[in-house]
Formats: sequence, C-alpha cells, structure tokens
Amino acid sequence: MTQLNRRDFLKQAAAASTAGAIYTLSSFDLAQAKDIKASPAVQPPLPDNVVVGAIRGRWLALGGPQGLLGRPLTPELTTPDGVGRYNHFTGGSIYWTPRTGAHEIYGGIRGKWAELGWERSWLGYPLTGEVDFTEGGRVNSFERGQIYWWPDTGPIELNDVVVHYTGLICFGETDWDQGSDSDEPYVVMGMASPGATWAARSQIYETDGGDSRPDLLEIYRGKPRGLTISALIMEHDEGDPDKYKAYVASGVAAASAGVTALVTLIPAVGPVIAAGVGPLLGAVAPKVTNAVNDLLDLGDDKMGEATLAMTAKDMVVLAARTGNFWERGVGFKRATPLLGAGGGSYKAYFGIVPA
Repeated sequence: MTQLNRRDFLKQAAAASTAGAIYTLSSFDLAQAKDIKASPAVQPPLPDNVVVGAIRGRWLALGGPQGLLGRPLTPELTTPDGVGRYNHFTGGSIYWTPRTGAHEIYGGIRGKWAELGWERSWLGYPLTGEVDFTEGGRVNSFERGQIYWWPDTGPIELNDVVVHYTGLICFGETDWDQGSDSDEPYVVMGMASPGATWAARSQIYETDGGDSRPDLLEIYRGKPRGLTISALIMEHDEGDPDKYKAYVASGVAAASAGVTALVTLIPAVGPVIAAGVGPLLGAVAPKVTNAVNDLLDLGDDKMGEATLAMTAKDMVVLAARTGNFWERGVGFKRATPLLGAGGGSYKAYFGIVPA
C-alpha cells in the first residue's frame, strides 16, 4: 500500500470532509505518527472526521473539538502491540482495545504513562479516564495499576502496597517484671480499612533497656485505600496474648461504621477513605481505646496503645516516594509515640512498600 505523507493526507482528508465523508487512512506515515505521539503540541490539527468508532463516541462525550481533548492530531492508528487503537488530540489521547473500551488520558498522568512506555509499559492500557481522587488528587486506572496525581507530588505510578510491622525498640525496662531479668513485650495490632477490619500480633520478645527487635510481619496487602493501625504494647507475664488480640479486634470492628462513613467509591480503584487523618483517627481511636479499657486482669501488663492513621494519599507517597528511616537497626516509615508504664518505654514500627 502506498505510504502518504502528512501533506497528502491533509489534502485528502479535507476533500473527504467537504464531501461529508468520514475519512481514515491506515497507511498514514507511522514515523510521523510517532513524532506526533512524542510532541503533539507542535502538530497542526486534522479534520474532525478522522475520529471514528468507539474513540469518536468517547471524544464526543467529552465535548468533541470544543471539549477536554480538543481537535485530533492523528487519524485512528493501531498501537505497536497490534491490540489497540488510538487517536492523539491537542489536549491528550484516547486509547481503545476490545477488552478495555475507549478511555482518555491527558496532562501529567499521560506524561508519566508515556515516560513508562505507553501501552507497552508494565501498566498496560487505561481502564478508566482521569477521575477525582482524595485530597484534591486525580487518578487513571490501568490494567495493572494506577497513576495518581496531586498538585504537590506530580504523577506517581503504583499498583498494590504492602504494610509490615517492622519491629519494637525498648527504651527502658519495666520495674515490675515479677523476678524476671528481662521484659517480655509483644505488640497486638488492629487494622481498619474500607470494608474490612482484622487483627494480628507479634511474637513475644525478651528485651532489656536499649534493645531493639527488628521483625517483618505483613499486616496489609492491597490498594492504597487508607488504613488505621491500632497498636497495643503488652508486657507478658502469665496471660494469653491472643485474648488481647481478640479485644483489639473487637475495638476495630466497632470502629468499622465510622470508617465506612468516610469512604468514597473511585472507579476501578474501589472504596477509598476520602477524609483526612483527623477524621480517620476520630472514627477509630476512641473505639479501640474503649475496648482496651474494658480489659480485665488477664495476666499481662498494658504498656500503652496508640492509633496511627494513613490516608490513601499517605499510603501512595510513603510506598512510592519515601525512603526508610532507621532507628537502632529497625527500618520504618511510621512509628508509634513512646508508650510506657511501670518504668518501661517502647515504640512499635511499621513500613510500607510497593507490592
């Protein structure tokens, strides 16, 4: 098939437009199309009738030539992997495949996707157009992840995240340890995220003042939707640590209604906590505190409890943009305040990384 240059294409497209026809050209010079893909702002627009099919339907739904994306810069072209189709416009692009449908992508999120390799990147094709996200953000969902954007961060690509409990540090040993040479602390954790609550606990350690106990216990894996961690530090004597775990679990379960009230639904992302840290702490911390205060003498001593809150934005930025902090060999990104009783003082530590 004869390859036409852009000038010839424009002439034939204009003639077709005058005749009222819909004109496409599969033989449009691919090298020029790649130039357009790289720098659309320097390309003159094409006649509107080069946009066809499902891509045209989406473009018109966005306002057509006077809308979000503006005028077309390319005819409909086949993606390099042979699966999809796309048009570039003065204000962005629309990509289509049979399995994903037609979705727009533009601005800083489009720039990041292009940097990663477009549809051949690890993210794949778009599953949504750009939509609002929490705390003034925006997001596009793709086949294998998301690109998030906030004014103060720019675009951040991310799929799932993993949150770990990463250890405990003893800053001072208790003076009530019933004849033992060392404390035997452990951490009970209750987690609340949109639609779910659960609990976990660490192993029982032996510590003296100044000791650190690095650890690695996975406590969450999934989309960065917002999370609270209620940490109860106990000193083991004769009690059953799993009984305390049950109390903390009941506290975060009681808080689930308050968490649900803060949730919004983001297309292709799912339920996300839409409020800030303050409302999130207010929804969870009092319920957990009440549950812990209901504890009877089950044989172990309470050192203290604290609730940490991470919004969806916190989770994205901490996982993708924040390096580990270190204290006495324990790596972390969030930590409890110093908790203590009976002369003892401890902190519990937590990390978050991309899955």
